[in-house]
Amino acid sequence: MELVGRIAPFFALIAAGAVLARLGVLAERPGRWLSGYTYWIGFPALLVSWLGSAPPPDASLARALTAYAFAMAAVLAIAVVLGRARPWPDEARAGVPLVSVVGNTAFLGAPLAASVLGESARAPAAAVVAVDFILLLGLGVAVLQGGRGDGLARGLRRVLLNPTVVGAGIGLAISGFRLRLPAPAAEGLGLLAATASPVALVALGGLIGRERVWPARRELEPLGAALVLKLALAPLAVWAALALAGSPPNLTAVTVLLAACPTAVNVFIQTRAADVWARPAAQAVAIGTVISALTLMLAAHLLT
Repeated sequence: MELVGRIAPFFALIAAGAVLARLGVLAERPGRWLSGYTYWIGFPALLVSWLGSAPPPDASLARALTAYAFAMAAVLAIAVVLGRARPWPDEARAGVPLVSVVGNTAFLGAPLAASVLGESARAPAAAVVAVDFILLLGLGVAVLQGGRGDGLARGLRRVLLNPTVVGAGIGLAISGFRLRLPAPAAEGLGLLAATASPVALVALGGLIGRERVWPARRELEPLGAALVLKLALAPLAVWAALALAGSPPNLTAVTVLLAACPTAVNVFIQTRAADVWARPAAQAVAIGTVISALTLMLAAHLLT
């Protein structure tokens, strides 16, 4: 029951957003405002705050992050190969890899890990978020750009100008150079960071409440594959990789819990910006978040 109590507030915020959307209070335009706030302000502030205050990774954490990155990159490669082997639409082949690897680790996973595993989980969770939104997002967006035919250069430019990547880069620079922000700036940044997760979860609930959840027939297989890859294969692959790397149980628990997170709202934002597989990506976020209410609870129970 204690575990349920720790997880319930996160999904209660999502449910509140869905109810408000169904009632017409959180319509599409306000939902876009909330998403825009988290995308341009809240999320970057969260990454700068967390990563900037986190100590540089020691050898154990660096090894765990390397294993995590390899495991998730392998899942992305499986998604690419699977798309080429199956008669999926070109947009699905471009979108499924991104949907399969970039999880809601910042707004849901990292706060959840700190709540379930303790405050000691916050620093490694922030490091995993950096891997997700620099390396994995970069790889996924590069594949996504292939669906537009815009080429690698434009895909890399889109990644480098992404506010999440910029925020993570600034946070890593602050940590790496051991800089200290002036007290007023640090306090203001902390206030913005504190709003990011609850606002994003309400916005995610609004997306779930507004979107037509059931996909078109031709999208059933790629969408189902993306959900299986994200919610099942990704955490299993990360667990196996960290076991082979000999990571300590606490780091294994943090990374596996974050790997089990559903697809990030940011993925939908990226697909909508690229105009590639946007509606199925939104459906993956919605369906995956609903399913993760059970799978994350199961993962947290097995890891604690």
